[in-house]
Amino acid sequence: MNSIFKTLMATLLVAVAGAGGAVRAQLPPATVIEGAVETTTDAVIFPAGLDGRVQVRGCEGCAHSTLQLDRNTQCILAGRVVSLRELAANAQQNSARPLTISYRLRDLVVSRIVVLEK
Repeated sequence: MNSIFKTLMATLLVAVAGAGGAVRAQLPPATVIEGAVETTTDAVIFPAGLDGRVQVRGCEGCAHSTLQLDRNTQCILAGRVVSLRELAANAQQNSARPLTISYRLRDLVVSRIVVLEK
Protein backbone atom coordinates (compact mmCIF):
# COMPACT_ATOMS: atom_id res chain seq x y z
CA MET A 1 0.00 0.00 0.00
CA ASN A 2 2.78 2.40 0.93
CA SER A 3 4.60 1.67 -2.31
CA ILE A 4 1.43 2.30 -4.38
CA PHE A 5 0.88 5.62 -2.59
CA LYS A 6 4.46 6.75 -3.30
CA THR A 7 4.11 5.76 -6.97
CA LEU A 8 0.82 7.68 -7.29
CA MET A 9 2.31 10.78 -5.62
CA ALA A 10 5.37 10.68 -7.89
CA THR A 11 3.14 10.35 -10.96
CA LEU A 12 0.99 13.25 -9.77
CA LEU A 13 4.03 15.47 -9.21
CA VAL A 14 5.39 14.72 -12.68
CA ALA A 15 1.99 15.47 -14.24
CA VAL A 16 1.64 18.78 -12.39
CA ALA A 17 5.18 19.81 -13.31
CA GLY A 18 4.53 18.98 -16.96
CA ALA A 19 1.27 20.92 -16.97
CA GLY A 20 3.03 23.94 -15.44
CA GLY A 21 5.56 23.91 -18.25
CA ALA A 22 2.82 23.74 -20.86
CA VAL A 23 0.99 26.70 -19.31
CA ARG A 24 4.21 28.72 -19.13
CA ALA A 25 4.93 27.98 -22.78
CA GLN A 26 1.55 29.45 -23.78
CA LEU A 27 2.14 32.85 -22.14
CA PRO A 28 3.03 35.72 -24.48
CA PRO A 29 6.47 37.31 -24.06
CA ALA A 30 6.65 40.01 -21.38
CA THR A 31 6.34 43.58 -22.63
CA VAL A 32 7.41 46.59 -20.57
CA ILE A 33 4.65 49.21 -20.72
CA GLU A 34 5.63 51.63 -17.94
CA GLY A 35 8.73 53.49 -16.90
CA ALA A 36 9.44 55.14 -13.55
CA VAL A 37 11.52 57.93 -12.11
CA GLU A 38 12.53 57.55 -8.48
CA THR A 39 13.58 60.82 -6.91
CA THR A 40 12.72 63.07 -3.97
CA THR A 41 10.06 65.72 -3.44
CA ASP A 42 12.52 68.61 -3.66
CA ALA A 43 13.69 67.56 -7.15
CA VAL A 44 10.24 67.85 -8.76
CA ILE A 45 8.52 70.89 -10.23
CA PHE A 46 4.76 70.39 -10.29
CA PRO A 47 2.42 72.07 -12.78
CA ALA A 48 -0.63 74.07 -11.73
CA GLY A 49 -3.04 71.46 -13.08
CA LEU A 50 -3.41 67.97 -14.49
CA ASP A 51 -3.11 69.33 -18.04
CA GLY A 52 0.51 70.39 -17.42
CA ARG A 53 3.91 68.73 -17.29
CA VAL A 54 5.87 67.57 -14.27
CA GLN A 55 9.60 68.25 -14.39
CA VAL A 56 12.40 66.39 -12.59
CA ARG A 57 15.49 68.48 -11.83
CA GLY A 58 19.00 67.09 -11.75
CA CYS A 59 18.13 63.77 -13.33
CA GLU A 60 21.18 63.14 -15.53
CA GLY A 61 20.43 59.43 -15.98
CA CYS A 62 16.75 59.94 -16.80
CA ALA A 63 15.60 59.24 -20.33
CA HIS A 64 12.70 61.68 -19.80
CA SER A 65 12.91 64.52 -17.27
CA THR A 66 9.66 66.23 -18.37
CA LEU A 67 6.46 64.18 -18.43
CA GLN A 68 2.87 65.02 -19.32
CA LEU A 69 0.02 64.69 -16.81
CA ASP A 70 -3.61 64.10 -17.77
CA ARG A 71 -6.98 63.85 -16.05
CA ASN A 72 -6.33 60.16 -15.24
CA THR A 73 -3.05 60.82 -13.40
CA GLN A 74 -3.33 59.66 -9.79
CA CYS A 75 -1.57 61.53 -7.00
CA ILE A 76 -0.97 59.31 -3.98
CA LEU A 77 0.30 60.64 -0.67
CA ALA A 78 1.04 58.14 2.11
CA GLY A 79 -1.31 55.57 0.54
CA ARG A 80 -4.19 58.02 0.00
CA VAL A 81 -5.36 59.49 -3.31
CA VAL A 82 -5.12 63.30 -3.11
CA SER A 83 -5.33 66.24 -5.50
CA LEU A 84 -2.29 67.44 -7.42
CA ARG A 85 -2.47 70.68 -5.45
CA GLU A 86 -2.34 68.81 -2.12
CA LEU A 87 0.55 66.62 -3.28
CA ALA A 88 2.51 69.66 -4.53
CA ALA A 89 1.90 71.58 -1.28
CA ASN A 90 3.07 68.62 0.77
CA ALA A 91 6.18 68.23 -1.39
CA GLN A 92 6.99 71.92 -0.95
CA GLN A 93 6.68 71.66 2.84
CA ASN A 94 8.53 68.34 3.20
CA SER A 95 11.72 68.14 1.19
CA ALA A 96 13.74 64.99 0.54
CA ARG A 97 10.78 62.60 0.77
CA PRO A 98 10.95 59.61 -1.61
CA LEU A 99 8.80 60.18 -4.71
CA THR A 100 8.08 57.88 -7.66
CA ILE A 101 6.63 58.99 -10.98
CA SER A 102 5.24 56.15 -13.11
CA TYR A 103 4.51 56.82 -16.77
CA ARG A 104 3.42 55.01 -19.92
CA LEU A 105 6.31 54.44 -22.30
CA ARG A 106 4.17 54.74 -25.44
CA ASP A 107 3.19 58.38 -24.87
CA LEU A 108 5.11 59.54 -21.75
CA VAL A 109 1.89 60.34 -19.87
CA VAL A 110 2.14 60.00 -16.08
CA SER A 111 -0.17 57.36 -14.64
CA ARG A 112 0.65 58.10 -10.98
CA ILE A 113 2.86 60.14 -8.69
CA VAL A 114 3.48 58.53 -5.32
CA VAL A 115 4.97 60.03 -2.15
CA LEU A 116 5.21 57.29 0.46
CA GLU A 117 5.16 59.44 3.57
CA LYS A 118 3.85 62.82 4.68
